[in-house]
Amino acid sequence: MNKLKKPLVIVANGNFPYHPIPIDRLKKASSIIACDGAADILIENGYMPNIIIGDLDSISRENEIKYKKIIIQVKNQSENDLRKAIKFSKKQGIGPISIISATGKREDHTIGNIFSIMDYDDIEVLTDTGSFRCIKNNEKIDSFKGQKISLFTIDKTIKISSKSLKYNFNNESISSIFYGTLNESIEEIISFKLSHGKLLIFQSHH
Repeated sequence: MNKLKKPLVIVANGNFPYHPIPIDRLKKASSIIACDGAADILIENGYMPNIIIGDLDSISRENEIKYKKIIIQVKNQSENDLRKAIKFSKKQGIGPISIISATGKREDHTIGNIFSIMDYDDIEVLTDTGSFRCIKNNEKIDSFKGQKISLFTIDKTIKISSKSLKYNFNNESISSIFYGTLNESIEEIISFKLSHGKLLIFQSHH
């Protein structure tokens, strides 16, 4: 079995990206993990996974046989294949991690995939329109004027203060999952101060 190296990219079983930012991240990866059926489209696009992981209900029979030496079958139905790949990577001590192909196809899979990173501070989900990652207290993030910003949390008790957003927070909570969406950066650096916990932030590519 191939030993994982940084930088690591995990390819989920959603729509394969076309935007140059996630594609560039994939091209620069030292290690690639494909989630089950994602191996088929990854190989079709000229990339070779180091590891294929999942319950093997999606990968083609041809690739399952051809790449059996790099396949790790995990039958646990309480976890989706992306979370299996994340946990495997963390056991190897690998981070940070980039995830592509996490969106598209089924909406429930998209939501589950994105919120899979809430337990981690060094994982980024890259899509064709932007990226998702978690932020914690007193964090400054790189941005650009006009960048679209959305914030999500499942903890309504978190108080948020911000600087350099079009609609700043002043020790406020996100009262609903939609309240933090459709914001915009007005500077190259955005500052956040949280009372506790973490937020999921989306930043557009353009």
